[in-house]
Amino acid sequence: MTVPPHRAIIYPTMATEIRPISEDDLEATHFLLAYSFTGDRSQEGRLKHVESMGTALALYDDGQMAACLRIFPLQTFIHGASIPLGGISGVACLPEHRRKGYVGQLLRHSLAVMREQGQPLSSLYTPHFSLYRRYGWMAASNAVSYKFKPKEIAPVSAVRPEGHSYRITDEEWPAIADVYKRFAAHRNGYLNRDERWWKEATFRRIYESKRKLNDVAVWANGQGQPSGYIVYHSASEQPPDAPSIDQLYVEELIALDTNAYSGLLRYLLAHDVAARITWFGTVDEPLSLIVEEPDRISREILDGFMLRLVDLEKAFAARPAATAAPEGAFTIHISDPSAPWNQGVWRIESSGGQLAATKADGAADLSTDTAAFAAMYNGFLRPTEATRSGLAEASDPKAAALADRILATDYPPHPSDFF
Repeated sequence: MTVPPHRAIIYPTMATEIRPISEDDLEATHFLLAYSFTGDRSQEGRLKHVESMGTALALYDDGQMAACLRIFPLQTFIHGASIPLGGISGVACLPEHRRKGYVGQLLRHSLAVMREQGQPLSSLYTPHFSLYRRYGWMAASNAVSYKFKPKEIAPVSAVRPEGHSYRITDEEWPAIADVYKRFAAHRNGYLNRDERWWKEATFRRIYESKRKLNDVAVWANGQGQPSGYIVYHSASEQPPDAPSIDQLYVEELIALDTNAYSGLLRYLLAHDVAARITWFGTVDEPLSLIVEEPDRISREILDGFMLRLVDLEKAFAARPAATAAPEGAFTIHISDPSAPWNQGVWRIESSGGQLAATKADGAADLSTDTAAFAAMYNGFLRPTEATRSGLAEASDPKAAALADRILATDYPPHPSDFF
């Protein structure tokens, strides 16, 4: 059942109601979130910038708020296309209302809302993967945490890069927005950021209550034009019974060319007062290949965002086919009880570099659930690997191989923005 976001849904068998959160209920929402996530419950702890950044929904039990979530209206780049995406965040339920299925009701309702709002995709970040997979989201990206001591790392090349670095403030965000878009638009998983997102979630950490600015440094080429930048912040950590330790965290390093990459790396390594640098980078980051002692860098794979197909037909209409994808089609049966409009057999066709999904009759070449198919959709999971591992079944192995070629992406999905 599709429910427009401005309408409430009432479950007749229980005294519960789901509806958008009103201004009058923002205090209750703040308490619910702060209580659930051990946050600051005072007025100073309210994240008012977040409250105004998306659609907030709550489930009420006998008129009392029991659970809530928020949907950020975002756009994500996948293989050259900017696709509307509902970013799910702030999912919480008071402990006395848990084990009643309330979060599941909210998630299913959010799917109808996102579909109504024209968001064919949804993503979220969570440590509770099994919960969200139950409702159709799937782990669909990785990042790598690179950790090293700056005094132990040196670039292999002694050639000094052409250009210079300088720091900017959040009001100067346009200086790097074009650099970011040129880098991210043909990649996979990066958000198509607007001004507000730059200021609230890049130059600052979105859930940082004191709203401290990150440091942002730009690399300008020999002509003085920005060709890269780095977003980072420092922190002093106090171990028990030991002196404090300065740490530096790199949240994003974007470089369009060799000079920018080399220049920004040298800029970073010049921060050698820090005892350790932690860089949250891509899984294909070339860092370890361009330094003299790669074994001095520790690497840890991190789970990124989970992805969901909200509206399968529109999601495929928005996503280009793989580079040099063959003309052709495969059929796949999708199980999706939480979004029944996605349920059934679909014909996925590649033609002229575009993809299309249409409902089909008869037996399907492949079958899977909507969660696994989301990871195939953005190139995180190859359909042949899905069938090999039991995440999908194939009546025709050639169809899985064709799906590999049609759904491939040039870059692995990267979780660029936490929300």
